[in-house]
Amino acid sequence: MVRYLIYTVFTFLFLFNIAVAQSGSNIKQKNSELAKIQNDIKKLETDLNKQKENEKQSGKLLDNINHQLLLLNKIIQKYRQEERQLDKKINALTSEINSLKSEIKKLQGDYARYVRWLYMNAHDSKLSFLINSDSFNQAIVRYKYLNYITDKNEERLVELVANKKALEEKTVALKKENNKKHKLLVAKRKEKSKLVKREKEKEKLIAQLKKNQSNIAKEIDKKRKYEVEIKNRIAKLIEEERQRKIKLHEENFKGESVSSAIPRFDYSNFENFSDLKGSMSWPVSTGKVVRDFGENKNVKLKTVTLNYGIDIRTKPKEEVHAVAQGVVSVIDWIPGFGSIIIITHKGNYRTVYGHIVNIQVNEGDIVNAGTLLGTVNESLEGNIIHFEIWNERNYQNPENWLVKK
Repeated sequence: MVRYLIYTVFTFLFLFNIAVAQSGSNIKQKNSELAKIQNDIKKLETDLNKQKENEKQSGKLLDNINHQLLLLNKIIQKYRQEERQLDKKINALTSEINSLKSEIKKLQGDYARYVRWLYMNAHDSKLSFLINSDSFNQAIVRYKYLNYITDKNEERLVELVANKKALEEKTVALKKENNKKHKLLVAKRKEKSKLVKREKEKEKLIAQLKKNQSNIAKEIDKKRKYEVEIKNRIAKLIEEERQRKIKLHEENFKGESVSSAIPRFDYSNFENFSDLKGSMSWPVSTGKVVRDFGENKNVKLKTVTLNYGIDIRTKPKEEVHAVAQGVVSVIDWIPGFGSIIIITHKGNYRTVYGHIVNIQVNEGDIVNAGTLLGTVNESLEGNIIHFEIWNERNYQNPENWLVKK
């Protein structure tokens, strides 16, 4: 039994070290992602300072600020995600420490009673204790009892030492996690401060740019120019999904364990997206379609644009929700459309949400119908969300899918 307890302690320490190593690998990956985003922000800030010196670049200035807002939001979201994970670790460690303290207290009490018993009976040897038995059977019982007491308390002593060792390690680990959380909260506050500063700059710039009608025309023209970017993102996702399925099939065929580098999404368990046609909830609770699906002519600005989706004008800071269950495949920035979110659904359907700020999800997240994605961003045209529906490479008219108002 004593050997078993010692073996258990060493097994625990071995597994603990493996977990720490895996955790270190994840931390390196997260730090690398954050470093890349922060590097992108620095480049944009350099461009921003150059653009501020040139009044003619005010349109690019707005794009720059909106792009920075997306990247800052991504950093904050990663910090929030890490904070939630740290909270789970801290709560688990705190619970384990409290359990260990209770167990140590109990073991110390049991062992103290054993020591007192030894002291009280120190004048009696084991041999005399057995010889003074009233019968042979009583001697056998006493012999077994003495062996049981000795073995049991040896086990308790080993367990007590192991628990104290585990308590020390857990206490050190808890201190480290609390330090990590403190640093993370400081970093998150710093990024939030930057974000607030950029948002104020954006509000002033929009007010200034709206005074000139030609700036709005340029914004619409930019949409026409970059509309194909969304189409390209969809095509890229389709190809990535095709490659993912090939790799999964190859590894399953070889009988190998599936690599953790290959994302595993079981879309078969999701709700049927095609069943939602005509009854789909709108991505915003209030709003009016101001730019229809297909070709749009603006007589006032003398422009013609092809719209792969619809544009919905809504109130300031209106919440944007996912229209169906799916996986967040892309969070990116495209000129003319601002921050976009693409969600992949069952049956090779995808929905696109443009002009989003305060994004509340991360790439890879599984969302349901009604999940909060973010809020509508203010552009030169107002508070407008761009919404698209795709099946494979075919764009659909969203108004045929959304429930009639």
